[in-house]
Amino acid sequence: MTFKSKMMAVLTMLVFFAMASSSFAQVSLSLIPDPSAGEIQTNNNAQTASPGVSGAGILVSGSLIANSPLTTTTLRITYPSPITSSPSTFVAASIPSQDPIRIEGATGVFGGIGAPVLNTTNSRIEITLPGFPGGNTQSGSFRLVGVRIDANGKTGAQTVSASLDSSANNYILTTTSATVISAIGPGIGSMAIGARAGGTNNGTATIFTNRSIPDTAASFVITEGFASALRTSTQSSNSGTPVTNGTNIRLTFNGVPAGVTLTLSANAGTATGTTAVTPSSTSITQSSNTTVLSFPGPGPSLTASDSVEVQLTVAANSTAAVTTPGTISVTASLAPIGEALDNSVAGSTGRPTAATGYPTFIQADVGPVTVVSIVPASTTLLMTLAEKVASFDTGISIANTTADPFTTGGGGATASAGTLRFDFFPSTATGAGTACFLQTSATSRPGVGIASDGTIPAGATYVVLLSQLLPLSNCAAGDFVGYIFITANFLNAHGTGTISDFRTFSLATNVLVLPPPSTQPRSSPQGSVESLSF
Repeated sequence: MTFKSKMMAVLTMLVFFAMASSSFAQVSLSLIPDPSAGEIQTNNNAQTASPGVSGAGILVSGSLIANSPLTTTTLRITYPSPITSSPSTFVAASIPSQDPIRIEGATGVFGGIGAPVLNTTNSRIEITLPGFPGGNTQSGSFRLVGVRIDANGKTGAQTVSASLDSSANNYILTTTSATVISAIGPGIGSMAIGARAGGTNNGTATIFTNRSIPDTAASFVITEGFASALRTSTQSSNSGTPVTNGTNIRLTFNGVPAGVTLTLSANAGTATGTTAVTPSSTSITQSSNTTVLSFPGPGPSLTASDSVEVQLTVAANSTAAVTTPGTISVTASLAPIGEALDNSVAGSTGRPTAATGYPTFIQADVGPVTVVSIVPASTTLLMTLAEKVASFDTGISIANTTADPFTTGGGGATASAGTLRFDFFPSTATGAGTACFLQTSATSRPGVGIASDGTIPAGATYVVLLSQLLPLSNCAAGDFVGYIFITANFLNAHGTGTISDFRTFSLATNVLVLPPPSTQPRSSPQGSVESLSF
């Protein structure tokens, strides 16, 4: 190449760079989010920045490349679902008033930046970037804080997209998308009978249909869906000022009979510590069957999974409507329940609302979980050996001891009559025979001490021979050797059995009393305990 041609190349490059200084962007914009690690999939007002951190949001950084004029332009940040918060300038009110959409910490080139604008139609925030016609010599930054979105129907990470309304302005956008929520999931992970680590698992309470309560206590545990799901009203803010609500839990109890009262208490925490829980009501009745659990400060952990333990005790008045078997169950939903947007204003849709506080959730019940079993007032007896062979027979007596001398002092049983059911399990020379049964009734009432309707009255002792029972049962004819379950449809039944040839031999046979199998299954450690003293 000749010297002249080399000089022409150098001049061309100088002209190119000279032109670049006025036509290429001179402030490079980047978006740096502080995303929320997790948000609840039913939250109408999901935070798009770290919860409980004042000023958390999207940092917009402008880096000066070269001195140059700047033209006023609009930075548009579009969110993946409707925005459910607003700036203080939106319709003359901010939602929420404690933590509106705002610009914080503006410096340098952005020192005089104006308030953000909410575009509800496009679910975006519009920010006017300042112009410097005489030339700009500064870098700078600012933070966009307080943006909430409707998370309903969303899953996974949520990102925003960014754009400028013009590229001929000496601003250049180097970040066109940013993650503002890392994950979305259920706020309540599970609910089950039990207790937190170190707590007392009271299982399921029991009410008998004669209104007596053999087991007054129950407990259940609610586990949050992810580490930061449960929040106080302060943790639900990015301003340090509490918003109206935190992440509350509404409990709804179903099947509560009239006259029955459940008294509640609650605590919460992680494996390493506890936190307070405040029920809106500690007394549950048929007419007032809901309570809301909220979390006062300092609140649940935002980095470790919390669980809420609810303990309850059951009481019933003397006229309680507990006459048929059933259950009392509980469901849980995040609360308060409300709408994400206000579409009631003529000519305007998609406006944020704070009508029921902030945040709110759509209803998504977890459960039901049975906390109280209402079971028949019955006693289960087991006679381990009964015989009707040749001259040997078995005498059976069942005493209904619900009549007693303790009524005056308030410690007596509730007097009640009931029928008997005998379930026979015969043995054969090679093993087990075919089970059969007899239910006493007005037409099937052998023996003495039994009323005309087939019931054993309170205070009566029923006496019968096995040889009298078997012909009225559906058992096969012939001899019997085996065991018998006897279900007395009243409480406080006790029995005696005697095998005899009525001449020279007699043998007492134990009649055991079992815990109610309906509430303590025989396969459980508690249900496997059999006693003569229940």
